[in-house]
Amino acid sequence: MAAILVHGRGQSPALMKQMVVERCGRPDIAWFAPAAADSSWYPERFIEPLERNEPRLSQALERLEVLSRELLALGFPYASQVLIGFSQGACLCTEFVWRQDRRYGALLAFTGGLIGPPGMPRPVMPQHLRDMPVLLSTCEADPHVPLDSVQDSARWFRAAGADVRLVVEPGCDHAIRDTELTFAQAALTLCAPQAD
Repeated sequence: MAAILVHGRGQSPALMKQMVVERCGRPDIAWFAPAAADSSWYPERFIEPLERNEPRLSQALERLEVLSRELLALGFPYASQVLIGFSQGACLCTEFVWRQDRRYGALLAFTGGLIGPPGMPRPVMPQHLRDMPVLLSTCEADPHVPLDSVQDSARWFRAAGADVRLVVEPGCDHAIRDTELTFAQAALTLCAPQAD
């Protein structure tokens, strides 16, 4: 199994390694962490109109697509790839998985949601999301990611048939909490390829 690990704004792959890889203790997973130019995947908040984050948003989504295809060529089927992100990286992973026409192993979005303004219509229900493990987590008063946006994202993924776990922690700590990692570990175990 391979994990694409996407950092937040102003962060780095090294920090994601500390926050996720070292705390998960999963040597059975191959971790791949791209770095954003200037430590940011797109310029504005994720709840702004899509055009305000272009062309950087499309470029960032394409970056994940290229990496995913490279992992496929290395022998990791899409169903054995997991998208994991924090904050801006969580938003990017969530939007990427939603837009694809293929099934991934899981989506683990720590403090993030679908990109776009509140109430933005999303008429297409991706059938490939059915039963896919999705973790959307945040805290009640996160200073960067509105709770309503995460909850709306959970509703969209549930409507598409995904197996969604929404975790809302008290407080306003913009971080990856131990509770979230516990749920993430369960999702990783659930989607791990089974030996014959």
